[in-house]
Amino acid sequence: MTVGSVETVPTCAYPGCEMPAESPAPGAQGPAPHFCPDPEHNSLGAFRKIRAKRQQRKADKREAAEAKKAAKKAAKDGQTPAVEQQPQPAASAETPAAGTTSGTETAPPASEQDAVAAQDVDGEMAALMAMTTAEGDRATQSRDALVALMEQLVAELPGYIEELAVITDSAAAEARIETVTRACAQRILAAEGRAALAEEAGDMAVAALDVAQEKFTEETTAIREETARQVADAEFVRAELERYRERVSMLEVRLDAVRDEADELRRERAARPTADQGQPRPAGR
Repeated sequence: MTVGSVETVPTCAYPGCEMPAESPAPGAQGPAPHFCPDPEHNSLGAFRKIRAKRQQRKADKREAAEAKKAAKKAAKDGQTPAVEQQPQPAASAETPAAGTTSGTETAPPASEQDAVAAQDVDGEMAALMAMTTAEGDRATQSRDALVALMEQLVAELPGYIEELAVITDSAAAEARIETVTRACAQRILAAEGRAALAEEAGDMAVAALDVAQEKFTEETTAIREETARQVADAEFVRAELERYRERVSMLEVRLDAVRDEADELRRERAARPTADQGQPRPAGR
């Protein structure tokens, strides 16, 4: 019985993406692409995604370590009073003995020296126990910190290895760089084309504005000339009217003089027949 081999399709190397990797172009040399056709799924994006996850894991580990330290500190604070109270019974036991010794007037001086020596030994033992407890606490803290650091390193090591694999994928990085460079070049060409069109449109607008300004200047000059000509014609007409008025006035004066002469002649003519009737007519006529 033979078992047929199943060809596995490589998936995208982007974290969390299960799409198949982009198929290599025909005739292309080098390793096959490791990412799907999504433009956001590339070496740089994968590195950023992994770094974000690693930072999140670090934050979670830090919070867990802080919570653990806080719990240990709270437990240690709860145990400290019990540790401090342990030497007190011995001291209290020694105090009555000392009091009894001091209160007994018949005790020998050697007993007093023994009591003082016992008190000194008890104090040294208490100090030694406190130092031992402090050293033990520091050693425990150092051990816990070392264990936490080792656990953090073990947890983060796969992430570093994955990041190193993504970063060292030079072929994918070069392909992505080439794709980005080509896209940037296309965008630059499109931007230059738009800039050229905008510049051409601006030149056309400026030329149209210049033509409109020249036309406006010509029309304004023609209107001014026409207005000046009309004003000159009006002045000429006004001068002619003044001259006609003067001539009319002179004609009116002459007409008045002629009328006066005509009236004078009529009066003379009317008076002349009366004078002729008063004179004798010659005989023979």
